[in-house]
Amino acid sequence: MEENKRKFKPLSKQSKLILSVFLVVVAALLIVFTAAQSLGNMTIRNMADNVKAYFVSLGAGDGYPYDIDALSVEDIKINNSNIQLLLSDKTLVLNQTAKEIMPREHTYSNPAMKTKESKLIIYDLDSARFRLQNSTEITYEGEASGRITAAAIGKSGNYALSTYGTSVQSVLTVYNNKNKEIFIWNYKTERIVDISLSDNGKYAAVATIDAENGKINSKLYVFDFKSEEYVSCFDYKDTTLVKVDYVKSNNIVAVGNNLRSYIKNNTDRKDDTSFGADVLYNYCVTDKGRNAIVLSRYGSSSLSKLTVYSNKNKEQFTVSFDKEMQWVDCDEKYTAVLFENEVRTFNKKGKQVGSITFTGEPVRVAVDGTKTYVLTTSGLQCYDTKGIE
Repeated sequence: MEENKRKFKPLSKQSKLILSVFLVVVAALLIVFTAAQSLGNMTIRNMADNVKAYFVSLGAGDGYPYDIDALSVEDIKINNSNIQLLLSDKTLVLNQTAKEIMPREHTYSNPAMKTKESKLIIYDLDSARFRLQNSTEITYEGEASGRITAAAIGKSGNYALSTYGTSVQSVLTVYNNKNKEIFIWNYKTERIVDISLSDNGKYAAVATIDAENGKINSKLYVFDFKSEEYVSCFDYKDTTLVKVDYVKSNNIVAVGNNLRSYIKNNTDRKDDTSFGADVLYNYCVTDKGRNAIVLSRYGSSSLSKLTVYSNKNKEQFTVSFDKEMQWVDCDEKYTAVLFENEVRTFNKKGKQVGSITFTGEPVRVAVDGTKTYVLTTSGLQCYDTKGIE
């Protein structure tokens, strides 16, 4: 008797295509997970968020321009080519084709947003309410002990809140990525204006202001969450600090109304850069620490100066203009400057590589590699970063 032999039918073209796509996706995920094991700051949670965000963002939208009320836009950030929007009534993510991803309503009367890569903390400056989210979901909603004045979120998902205290002016509270309180510090008279968390999740840099004899003075504190005392404290007399950021490892940039300050390794304050007769107009920093600062020359709105620094505090270029800048944004390769009727883009060496004209009244600009987004009263428009449009 002959053995029974099972006959296999060849796969159809459609089945082969599906199988090929599946194998490519699996291979890509294996590469990501393998590479991540050698990256100290890359966690399984970060990878899961990024992979999930990738699949959610698949599919095409209606393209740009995207119809949006510019007056409703509170903030814009870009992560992995997804545009993170904070609106007056919701949060929203747009992909490169203007597909809407995860619109989530909020009822905050004075909303603000801080981001770190795909992680966001949304909070209400008129109440104690806040929430954490990424590009695909809201991960936590909470209420602080008092009205929130500032916040920050870290690469690992830890976060910090500044609130008004009952018997003190300000309270700094830091939480881990499981929403457990791990550090608290009270300020008797100082008000916290900004917070930044180090990428390794171990430190916080905190900018404060205080009034004395009719003048505003500032301080910059650095805290180690495992210590009961601050690591360092720097005084800035007759200065109003407005922004503080970790830019690389444990290095910090603080910006005030009349100076820019660089702190190396949490403790070593380098020479401050004084603005002299110029006035701070705008400032931006990327997740990896490249930063740009805009000054009004001699306080004149018709004269402006842009200076861009690497995350190692090296000045990359300075360029002056004989007209007022409306906004500035940068990524790791390009810097985009918004004027009343055009956007100019520059590479890392300060060479102008693009010029963009647009319709509507200008509001903001955001650059993401080869694409530059311009928010105007006519909507959100997308252009090539390089070239003339």
